[in-house]
Amino acid sequence: MKIITQLLLALAILVISSLSLFSQTIPEGSYFGQTPPGDSAIIFAPGIISLTDRLEGKIVFSPDGSECYFTVWGANYSSCKIYYTKCINNTWTEQIEAPFSIRQYCGEPFLSADGNELYFNYSYRDKPTNIWMVHRTSQGWSDPKELPSPINSERWDANYSESAEGTIYFASNRPGGFDERGDIWCIRKTSDQSIAAENLGAPVNSTAWESGLIAPDGSYLIFTSERPGGIGRSDLYITFKKEDNSWTTPANMKSINISGIASTTDPSISPDGQFLFFVRYNRTNAAETRDIYWVSTKVIEDIKKEVFNLKDIK
Repeated sequence: MKIITQLLLALAILVISSLSLFSQTIPEGSYFGQTPPGDSAIIFAPGIISLTDRLEGKIVFSPDGSECYFTVWGANYSSCKIYYTKCINNTWTEQIEAPFSIRQYCGEPFLSADGNELYFNYSYRDKPTNIWMVHRTSQGWSDPKELPSPINSERWDANYSESAEGTIYFASNRPGGFDERGDIWCIRKTSDQSIAAENLGAPVNSTAWESGLIAPDGSYLIFTSERPGGIGRSDLYITFKKEDNSWTTPANMKSINISGIASTTDPSISPDGQFLFFVRYNRTNAAETRDIYWVSTKVIEDIKKEVFNLKDIK
């Protein structure tokens, strides 16, 4: 109970801090000096982050844009690491394995709104993947700690994200879901300080695998799904929260998904709110490619206009 109380207190603090951090300006030198994308998705930092001989996964940046964490997979997924680099005087340091990732199998980082907590997927020996976190200290990152129940369970739990008001979203294949491979679940703050995991249900979840990312302000959810009717093996979908707190019918993000056997996954939003990052990967018998892409978040605004039949969004 003490751990849960501390977790709720930390989430309450995030509500206050995240409101200002999300809108701050990112300094010159961020995003590795890349020319910002427009409405068409392009590979992010080719030859710097997205390498032809490396398999990259989800990428996140610190609130001020000066730190970058991203997943690196080994061949045939034999390893999974979180790499780190920092921008100092407009120059990015060598990309190295984050200290909490060394000798571990972990990936899919998510940074809290104030940048003081980093959450990630962690697989330990014969246990299923669960969600762990590290806390920033004056000496660097703390030792990793497993998040308590009901965030983690005895089943697969992964891909943590949280909104400004403190609602936690994650993927899990625990009992009570729509698909045995995994659904999107959430944990909301309650007036009596109790917390319980809640399946988001339809239309967000389906009888196919889903895993998502909540917007910093909680207004939309971008998620990967293998549901029928998609463009590729898996696509990114987006659903918007309505005034009654229900979700709109998920819309396929057609402008960034690609046809064939490729997958589009691992969404993240830049700390300034201007860019959507995601991963495209394609695995065949001959080879495998996995690169990070980015695109202007205007694609989100355009879909929102269509969903709500709006002429303009302020």
